Amino acid sequence: MARLYRLVYDGVLSRLPEPMAIALGQTALRVLPFDRLPVFRLEDPRLAIRLGGVRLPNPLILAAMYYDRRILARAMGLGFGAVTTKSITREPRPGHPRPNLVRIRTEAGPGLVNCNGFHNPGLEAFQRAIRRLPHRVPLIVSIAGESAEAYLELARALAPAADLVELNISSPNTKLVYTWSTRPRELRDLLEQVRAACAAPLVVKLSPDFAEANEREIIPAALEAGVRVINYGNARRVEEPRLSQGAGALSGPEIFPATLANVRRVRARFGPALDLIATGGVDAPDKALQLLDAGATAIGYFTGFITRGPVLARQILERLLERR
Repeated sequence: MARLYRLVYDGVLSRLPEPMAIALGQTALRVLPFDRLPVFRLEDPRLAIRLGGVRLPNPLILAAMYYDRRILARAMGLGFGAVTTKSITREPRPGHPRPNLVRIRTEAGPGLVNCNGFHNPGLEAFQRAIRRLPHRVPLIVSIAGESAEAYLELARALAPAADLVELNISSPNTKLVYTWSTRPRELRDLLEQVRAACAAPLVVKLSPDFAEANEREIIPAALEAGVRVINYGNARRVEEPRLSQGAGALSGPEIFPATLANVRRVRARFGPALDLIATGGVDAPDKALQLLDAGATAIGYFTGFITRGPVLARQILERLLERR
């Protein structure tokens, strides 16, 4: 199955124009019943973990990219322990104009650079859609705002439909969201307000571009506000002249070494005080195991889902079970 997908990706999908490949992949996820195929899943109670007090059947999380209810429902049957929605904003956003996604190939493997700009249907439409989504596995609803009031409104509205709520303060494609990482005092006040108003456990999604500030100021601010789950992290901001914005978010195996280093430092410094989602560069079972060995509670990935296919989740879980 893995070899077949690699042939399809390398021979077909990676050769199509990016918009066409995206449309084809999302249509397939929306329409074809991949989630009914047991080949993608591995269910075993030994794989279960707790994240922010919520039980996940395994430690793998599909990182934020989809908001379509049908795609989210399919993704919940593809072997993940939890699925994260795309970051939702108060108002609908069309995203940045094309080209907003380009492929890259490095010695580490295939990756992506995007400047999507939070393309999403907005709070009202998403709230209506998400009510009808069955939670086959826990749902992490990601939210993004350019003010404390926006995060507070989003969290209040969407928490009833979420198992966990993730505050994205790290998207490199939207300036005011990205700069939350430079305002730790304001961030602590924001987190305290959201935590008081939101019954669901909170996750803070950090940027790898602010490693020193994250560990010196941002994570302590989150812990002081009572937040116990950190997602470290997001894609890395890079210059990319092929994109409409001239820069974007790099994802894929090139950022894995930094993800691993970040996890090791954070776990060594903060110990068991937090649950840690390691996101960035996972496209093979050995990388997921390295992150878990370094102290990650759970593993998030999305680009690996595209470049290696949905069977990657089962491959990782099989390797993990071999060690149990």
